[in-house]
Amino acid sequence: MKKSLKVFLVISAVSLLFFTACDDDNGFDPFGDPVEKFLGEWQCEESSTVYGDGYNFQVIITRNPDNSAEILMANFYHQGFDVKARALVVGNNLTIPRQGICDDTIEIQGSGTYKNGEVNMAYTANDGADIDEVTARLYKP
Repeated sequence: MKKSLKVFLVISAVSLLFFTACDDDNGFDPFGDPVEKFLGEWQCEESSTVYGDGYNFQVIITRNPDNSAEILMANFYHQGFDVKARALVVGNNLTIPRQGICDDTIEIQGSGTYKNGEVNMAYTANDGADIDEVTARLYKP
């Protein structure tokens, strides 16, 4: 009986050496707050079908005080820090629901993914004259 208890304890101790946490390299923690990794100041590199490549600007992401599963992205589409787009966060993914920004003069919608400390997004921006297809990469400087 004592021998089997010792074997069990040795196996248990060795297995703890190979135990990994729930938080993977992509920032997904099933027990953590999925919004937390999106919050803060980000640098944005943006390319669009209307304005071309090479736009770099800052985006500040905060939690939506009206919905704890949503974020607010200030300076979205490089429209100024008073312009905020909403996005719903589920795990490492965000969904930008159809909404108006800039006093509803631009309709946006799209999605994004957090991976390896970056957020990659694809969305459309429709100002009534043009539909702009946009890709953006957010990273922390």
